[in-house]
Amino acid sequence: MITDVLMTPAYQEIIYKKYDILSHWRMNEFDHDFCEFEQRLLSVKKNFYAPNQRIIIEHLDTDYYFQDFDYGIGLYNLFRAFRTVDIPLFTMLLFTNNFGIKQEVNQLVTEQADQPTVIETFITNTHYDCDYQPVDLAVDQIQKAGLCMMGQPRVHRHAMFNFLKQENLLSTIATSMAGIS
Repeated sequence: MITDVLMTPAYQEIIYKKYDILSHWRMNEFDHDFCEFEQRLLSVKKNFYAPNQRIIIEHLDTDYYFQDFDYGIGLYNLFRAFRTVDIPLFTMLLFTNNFGIKQEVNQLVTEQADQPTVIETFITNTHYDCDYQPVDLAVDQIQKAGLCMMGQPRVHRHAMFNFLKQENLLSTIATSMAGIS
């Protein structure tokens, strides 16, 4: 089993027994560079795929949505990468915490035979367990609103930062992001 993923060992055990897994990736490893992802897909490309072969994509972060689009741009780019490399979409197993994403998938993939497998869940290696202890926050002592955009650059973080900048909110909301001017 792969260890650098958010899918729990129990999910991995069930899914890896049911399907022949060709690869297993977290979407936030490549969502900033789908050309890199196409190279990854080329490494598992085959001439023919058995009905039980799958490429697991963990889509466990928010997507970016434009007005007038009923699906996430990351999801759109993910499907476009599969099509560019000419790997059928039925090989994708989309493991997601984005409940309702099946409606987005249906808009992007109209052929029933090419539909990816979608597993919607909030259970990952990072979900709360019985060891969770509540934190008592002294909210009356908060002096300035803050927004945390930690981690590597992501399109929705850039979009939020740019919105705050355009609306002249950077002086009222504490924001810090490396590499953004």
